[in-house]
Order: sequence, then structure tokens, then C-alpha cells
Amino acid sequence: MLIYRFPGKSIVHKEGTFEKKAHFSENGFVVCSFDKSECFQFVENKNNTNKRIPKEIYSSTKIEYIKQGEKLVASIRTLGIQKTVLSRIHSLDFESEKSIALFDLLEKAYPNAFVYLFEDATLGNWIGASPEVLFQKEGNSGLTVALAATKKADENTNWTVKETLEQAFVTEFIQDCLIGIGISDLELNGPYEFQAGPVKHLKTDFRFSNGKLSTFEIIDSLHPTPAVSGLPQKISLELIETLEKHNRELYSGYIGLVEENRASVYVNLRCAQIQNEKIHMYLGGGYTKDSDPEMEWKETENKSKTLLDLVQKL
Repeated sequence: MLIYRFPGKSIVHKEGTFEKKAHFSENGFVVCSFDKSECFQFVENKNNTNKRIPKEIYSSTKIEYIKQGEKLVASIRTLGIQKTVLSRIHSLDFESEKSIALFDLLEKAYPNAFVYLFEDATLGNWIGASPEVLFQKEGNSGLTVALAATKKADENTNWTVKETLEQAFVTEFIQDCLIGIGISDLELNGPYEFQAGPVKHLKTDFRFSNGKLSTFEIIDSLHPTPAVSGLPQKISLELIETLEKHNRELYSGYIGLVEENRASVYVNLRCAQIQNEKIHMYLGGGYTKDSDPEMEWKETENKSKTLLDLVQKL
């Protein structure tokens, strides 16, 4: 089962299953893991007889996350890294039969997010409400965004130097990626403040012409952006692999619909895995040399409210 709703669109409900793909060459509803090692495409009206064996999900404590953050900040300063994203998982009891009710609450609470729920024998059960576009296409016109830095929606303080730099790193990376694959007509708008439910971010829009590039060529050049990995990318990914004790799986990968003349693909953020009567929320904090791990913990707590506030209403 797959249910989803794009901003400003109607809810779509499909029956079928996800099939693993070595690479995407066809259009359809797609989902890809953070490290791009596993990509799947939804096939309608097809059953999957394979039974998924649930994996143990590691949820770190506050003390563990802060210790990881301290090690990360030390590495960033030593290695001269601009930014790295350290994620964690927040788990709590959840009655799985309430999944559709949670989707309904998410869909109504976040009209400007891409909201989805799927229950699948291969991938398990996932739900999310992502505010971050990875790539949108309409005809020959393309759009992507740089979304970074986080604080509470009702917080009226100025953005800090650390937060503005964090967003600037993502903006620069995306601009370089697009120019690197031959896009020359970039139009930038931002950074500006963008609210996503209980939190707000700094956002920059990029509009451009696709030319002869395919949707998947553009996506592959952009993912993973520094908003979910870091910069420089290679060293940041190595640090993530060393410090994070959990597998990100589909969190901070990408998910969405690709059609012949249009596409709407999002970074899989504000998402959770539902397994064994628990909901496991995936959360990330962007670290720079000036980061305070205690504050980064608070940032992940704020991000958890996208799902947590609604779970508590059920």
C-alpha cells in the first residue's frame, strides 16, 4: 500500500509493492536510500511474497548523541570541514493500526509538505512529511532548493553566523553541482525564512532549464546535498559512517514521482519507520566548527515535533 499527497494536490492511494532497481531507467514512484545503495520503484497491482525480516533499530540517548557531537566538532576543527550532519533516532511506543490516522493528521497539518505513508513487504512501513524539494520539473523548467538551519517557528531571534554559514554551504554546493553538469541559466532567490510546521529554516530557490539532462542525471548529481551529509562530502560521509551507530536506510534519501514531462522528488526528511508497535523518528543536526552539541540536540528535538506532536494526539 502507498498513500501520498504533494503540496496543493489530491491524496493518491495505490496498491502494489516496491521492487529493487539497480538504477532507475523508467518513470514511476521511486524511493532511494541515503547512500544510494538501494533504490526501489513502486509497481501497482503486484503482490510481494517475500516477508521482510525486521532489523533492530538503535535509538541513542541524549548523553550518547552529545558525546558523538563532541567528537564530530573536534574532527571538524581538526580536518577543516565546513559542515557535517549527525543524525539520531527517537523511538516510542505506537500502535501500528493508527498509521493511516497519523497520515491523515500529517496531511492536514502540513499542506506545504510532501506527505506519504507506505506499508511494504520489502521496505517495511514508513511515514513522513518532508518540506525539502530535491528536484521538481515541469516541461523543460527545473527547480531545486537549499534548505538548512533550524529553529522554532515562534522564535524571533536573528539567525546566527553559524546558521547562515550552514545554509550558505548548501547553496554553494548546489550551485556548483548544477554548473558542473552543464546548467548555465541559474536563477537564485534567497536566502529567505521558510516555515515548516513547528520549525523554520533558511531557504534558497534555484530555477533553471533542464536542457537534455534527464531527471535522474540531475538527482544523482545533487544527492546527497550538504543539508543531509556535509561538505566536503566524502570526508563528511566517512565521519557519519564512523559516528552513527544506526543505519539511516531511507532517511535523508529521496522519494517522489517521476513522469515523462514532470517530476516531484523530495529529500526524505521528517520521517519515521513503524515497526514492532513502535515508531522510530529519524532526526539530524547540522554541525560546523562553532556547533554546541547541546544546542544541536535541541534542534533535533524541535524537528521531532513534526511527527511527535501528532502522534501524541492519537
